[in-house]
Amino acid sequence: MGNAAENIPTPQPYASELIELDNAEQKLAELKAKYGAVPDYAAKEGYKTGKQAIQALTKMRTGTDKARLAITKPHRDFIELVNQRAKGLIAEVEQLESPHREAKREVDEKEEREKQERIARLRERLAKEVTSYLDTAVGLDSSGLADLIDAADAIDTEGYFDITKESEDEKARVLASLRDKHAAALERERMEAERAELERQRAELERLRAAQAPTEADAPASGDVTTAGGTVLSQEDPDDWEGLGNELQDVPATDPYGEMLEDLQTVAGLDASQAVEVASAIQRGDIRHTHSDLSASL
Repeated sequence: MGNAAENIPTPQPYASELIELDNAEQKLAELKAKYGAVPDYAAKEGYKTGKQAIQALTKMRTGTDKARLAITKPHRDFIELVNQRAKGLIAEVEQLESPHREAKREVDEKEEREKQERIARLRERLAKEVTSYLDTAVGLDSSGLADLIDAADAIDTEGYFDITKESEDEKARVLASLRDKHAAALERERMEAERAELERQRAELERLRAAQAPTEADAPASGDVTTAGGTVLSQEDPDDWEGLGNELQDVPATDPYGEMLEDLQTVAGLDASQAVEVASAIQRGDIRHTHSDLSASL
């Protein structure tokens, strides 16, 4: 058996106040049935019927609006009373709230101003302590850049506080740039060393060729032959003399320097390029050389 309370109809809010509108709704149903169709206003009877419809509908409309205003007036008065009272309370609260907000705003603005000044100082410090490494790197060789990279890598970014992330990113950027510069310097120095070595070898070859060239007084007659280190060279074949510059073992044995080169190749087993380097070292005094104890000196 169900609860009897469930069968009790729930009263509609403001039901007594809406009775007049309920009556108007019933009256509207009658007007729809009577005046729903628009008559022929061009006909006399149609015009008369239409005029009656307009009068009835206008009366219905204005009456319904008056009923609305009458029903809602107490509520509107109450709402107006609530609004006025609430506005007065809000105004008093704002008078109490305003100085608090103003005092807080001054402190917040001061803290923000100090923060921005602190960040500006930290960024100046970052430029001097980290970014400046890129200026220092200008003109350094690979060794200097390597030392600079070690120094930059050791930078401690913990003390940058508000811009810690920014300082870490800047340190990474500077290190990447320095490493690129170091790699470029190494490659540049390698190429310069190779170029210098080629120049040195070319100069040494020219010196040997000049030393081996016969004077006019000593030059054999056309068709004669001469020897260099046991190799027979024809005066009518210039290719033999041209090849002499590249075959250091053919330097005439009577030339002390040529004899030294021949010893270095035949006794020490060096190739032509190595023989030239060792002979140059001997001439500079870096290596002591005598013909009798060549092996011991080397």
